[in-house]
Amino acid sequence: MTGGARRPGSRRWIGSAALVVLLAAAGCGGPTTGASAGGHPSAPSRSAALPAIAPAAPIAWSPCPDGSGLECGTVPVPVDYRHPLGPSFNLAVTRAPSLDPSDPGGTLVFNPGGPGESGNQILPVVLSLFPPSVRQDFDIVSFDPRGTGASDVLDCGTSPSAAASVVPVPAAGGRPLPGTPVFTAMARACERVAGSFTPFVDTTDTARDLDRIRQALALSTISYYGLSYGTVLGAVYADFFPHRVATMVLDGAVDVNATLPQQADEQAPAAEQSIDHLLTGCASAAVCPLGADPEAYFRSLAASLSRRPLAAPGHGDPYPVTVGDLDTATLFAVSVPGFTPSYESALVAAHAGNGAPLRALSLEFDTDIDGAPLVDPLWAITCNDAASHPGPVAAGDQARTLAARYPLLGGYAVTYAMGGCVSWPAARQPVVDLHPTGTPPILVIGNTGDPNTPLVGARHLAGDLPGARLATWAGWGHTWLLSGSGDTCMQRVVTTYLTGGGLPAPGTVCH
Repeated sequence: MTGGARRPGSRRWIGSAALVVLLAAAGCGGPTTGASAGGHPSAPSRSAALPAIAPAAPIAWSPCPDGSGLECGTVPVPVDYRHPLGPSFNLAVTRAPSLDPSDPGGTLVFNPGGPGESGNQILPVVLSLFPPSVRQDFDIVSFDPRGTGASDVLDCGTSPSAAASVVPVPAAGGRPLPGTPVFTAMARACERVAGSFTPFVDTTDTARDLDRIRQALALSTISYYGLSYGTVLGAVYADFFPHRVATMVLDGAVDVNATLPQQADEQAPAAEQSIDHLLTGCASAAVCPLGADPEAYFRSLAASLSRRPLAAPGHGDPYPVTVGDLDTATLFAVSVPGFTPSYESALVAAHAGNGAPLRALSLEFDTDIDGAPLVDPLWAITCNDAASHPGPVAAGDQARTLAARYPLLGGYAVTYAMGGCVSWPAARQPVVDLHPTGTPPILVIGNTGDPNTPLVGARHLAGDLPGARLATWAGWGHTWLLSGSGDTCMQRVVTTYLTGGGLPAPGTVCH
């Protein structure tokens, strides 16, 4: 266990491709000092001001080329806000107009999490999950954060299969985290191919980018909905620009003031609870592909993959299928419970010697909707946000400790939460000691059965945001919007808040 004050890190969300499966089945350095869209200076930073920068020009919207019926545009932003006249690039932005343009309720800016996800690719498929009244009345705007999607994507060449297949737990104490060679090669590659950009792929500058989007939308304040890692972005934005927040929903909230090791400590029991629930449910079903004792089946497969990984799937994928694939695929399955019927069949196939279906599921965490790799931007943002990075041996020892306490899935929490940071350079502007002041009340949502961003993190984040209110969804899966969007109780909570009706009563729980 780690001790001391909680400090920030990041949390991965399920991959964008995983969201398609789900739907198909069902700053720190200060903000800019230029004028806002309304002609007033941006909110002052809690630290030294940055050089002045001209307000962002209005977005020139045009129909998106994919035929989705949405509107696309760009917002230029500097790579380094300390040198706003230096290199710049365009943020890709997408807008879904409200379904009732005759009675607009405003604009809701959405971030799907990750970190590393393309908000533009996700927006068309996530629209149906918003409460009907919100979709009816609000324009919903999303974007590809810096280093992702169509916003100058960071691609250092790290293979998603290499990342998904890293073994999560060392064979003995005092040994490095097994994924260290893969993650060390990633850090070196990013320094080599994008050394002038990689340090700026972080939440601090993405929060500044978000304010440039606000200006380009000609808004004096924004309403914001963030999922998973998107709650980190929302909290940082609220810290930098408290007077630019109208309403803010932080769903699947991350414990932003926790260290990376502390986040792993929090996530391990949540993941273990979720896999236990999944296996128990299979055992109680009329027919369970994993037999009468699914937990024993799972343990047997894990032991077999640890002793002898399966042959690489081929077709350009040279990496053997390991127990790392099993753990990664399992976390994906419990993140979208009920929407991965192929999970049990993948385990059966692996038990029979065919690891390809298991690899296909494990890659859901590390690829975007269009199949692009997410590994490099995911870890760049995670590690650039963290004030401290545990070394390979410390990470390996923590993985062994958690595996002993939570033997089904606990050891994987270290690789999941911080594995890519064991060899990453020190952050230039980490997110630290986040306690926004001056914001309007913020709505925080946590799930009782969330295996990725556990409820304890939502409780902590709500406590770190003055005037915030936690609403709890009693259900399984990652975030309310992705796992329980049809729940009318939570729909009322979210709709009432976003439309000016205020926060729910303290202690609100929706089932």
